[in-house]
Amino acid sequence: MMNNPTHTNPKPPILVQLFQFLTKPFILLANFTRHLLLLLLFMLIVYFFVGGHTLTLRDNTALVLAPKGFVVDQFSGDPTSQAIDNIRGTDIPETRVRDLIKAIELATDDDRISALVLNPDYMWGAGLANLREIEYAIDQFRSQSNKPVIAMATNLSQGQYYFASLADEILMDPQGFLFLQGFGSYRNYFKDGLDKLGVDVHLFKVGEYKSAAEPYVRNDMSQAAKEAGLHFMNDLWQTYLEGVAQRRGLAVADLEAIVDQQAQRLMAKNGSVADMAIEAGLVDRIMKRSFMHKRIAEFSSFDDDNNQFRGIGFEDYLNMQLLEEPVWADRVAVVVAEGTILGGEQPAGTIGGASTSNLLELARLDPSVKAVVLRVNSPGGGVYPSEQIRREVDALKVAGKPVVVSMGNVAASGGYWISMTADTIWADEATITGSIGIYGLLMTYPELFNKLGIHSDGVGTTKWVGAFNPDKALDPELAELIQSNIEYGYHQFISSVASARNLEFEMVDRIARGRVWTAKQAHDLGLIDQLGGLQEAVADAASQANLGDDYSLVWVEESLSFTEQLLVDFLATAGEHIDLKSNQQLTMQQLLQPLANELSLILSARPGEVLQVAHCLCDFNYLPR
Repeated sequence: MMNNPTHTNPKPPILVQLFQFLTKPFILLANFTRHLLLLLLFMLIVYFFVGGHTLTLRDNTALVLAPKGFVVDQFSGDPTSQAIDNIRGTDIPETRVRDLIKAIELATDDDRISALVLNPDYMWGAGLANLREIEYAIDQFRSQSNKPVIAMATNLSQGQYYFASLADEILMDPQGFLFLQGFGSYRNYFKDGLDKLGVDVHLFKVGEYKSAAEPYVRNDMSQAAKEAGLHFMNDLWQTYLEGVAQRRGLAVADLEAIVDQQAQRLMAKNGSVADMAIEAGLVDRIMKRSFMHKRIAEFSSFDDDNNQFRGIGFEDYLNMQLLEEPVWADRVAVVVAEGTILGGEQPAGTIGGASTSNLLELARLDPSVKAVVLRVNSPGGGVYPSEQIRREVDALKVAGKPVVVSMGNVAASGGYWISMTADTIWADEATITGSIGIYGLLMTYPELFNKLGIHSDGVGTTKWVGAFNPDKALDPELAELIQSNIEYGYHQFISSVASARNLEFEMVDRIARGRVWTAKQAHDLGLIDQLGGLQEAVADAASQANLGDDYSLVWVEESLSFTEQLLVDFLATAGEHIDLKSNQQLTMQQLLQPLANELSLILSARPGEVLQVAHCLCDFNYLPR
């Protein structure tokens, strides 16, 4: 029997090995480049066959502002997910305030733009403070360009109507709907339901006005919460009424009467909302869509091929602007903090203690950034992540970079916590702020376990072992320990506010206690410095950094890489030919979106964990929808 010889590959000479070692990186790079080029070639081929369209901007074109979904300061989610979801139609539509304002600013001096058209039909919701930012930009457009502003609408909710009222003329469909209802807060209360389930909710708080967790321990709203809520909501409603009345040539008292008498006025017009609206002076013309286009064409041009006025959407208008603003060596950075404040890394649309701090750190370490504007639009959230962000604000100040806060629709509780030590705090009259206070929430389920026949037993070296187990009743001594810690946190909060705002501790305690204020009220109390929007805050930051007018504005946020952007652009081109959106799906998203922040905060606590929170559940309840 013969043995098969073993074949071995002799090692190449040392020089060959060295050559292979030195050339390996270049081979890998060449392979990567080849694959990338093949991908780009494939995308170009598909683009050629699928087809794209080139936009041209002709004279006598109307710029159309038609916000989709919620009007926000920052898109939600990471950039790649945003882009892909948008293409697939599975996203929750959002429109950035800054994009609307930028388009308005560019159109002011653009001779090709002859008019501004507002279409609120696809706008789901917008905070009053954000609407007032847009209002200021439109007022500047009108005064500086002398171009008309026309609104065309079918159905007008309260927020949609405020947006439409920014126009010189409102055109409404004869079958349209309009309803103004004021501001309020109605929520579900779960105490009886939780009792039936055998869930015990233990609430620890300081301040009779800290009502965010009331639904878990009560069946109704407390009297203190009702009084405090009406106090700031009436002020907010007055701001809304004054804005609409001024533009519609009505007295505030007359507009209040119109709102109160909507039912009687509608019956007098045999149920026609359009007829009621025009008689009341809320709209100017009633006409079908085709006639709206002809009316707007009087201020632009009419395209017979499309049977509509010549217009361009603000997204397309922004995308085709080839001339960029001058880029200066010195920059003012804007960092957006929007959403509920949670721990760790969070996608845009939610504030992460680590992720938002990292953005502020990037601005601090960038030598070209001379000042920072922190744009806050948050009802608050976790105590520790709020403190993480506030410390990074202080680090910027230590580095010699001024920090100016611009408050959006809401900057309350944790939202105020991250703002309080800034050099200057700006807020719009319609901003909701304050709610200075914290609470702790712990849920246990011993009765539920008993109902299920599940029992717990064991041993431990101290009495504290298993103290936070949700299947055990809360020990009274542990409850005292938690309450003591909550009181300490509250004391730290108001002490920090007093120090940062140069106020007496006792005075801060009186205006804190979880109470919510409008910015007008907060300004009188010394909680904010100036009334105004983001534009004023940026100018203030530049002034504090002695930059004059020679500075660039940069938004510090996560962005797509070059390759990701290529892929997204390719998919967007292909996606233009496929309608993947489901109306039913979008309706459900619209209904569920207001609950997202509250649920994310409650679910962020692990079983048996005391959730220490600086949060005001006022971000969605008071929005004009």
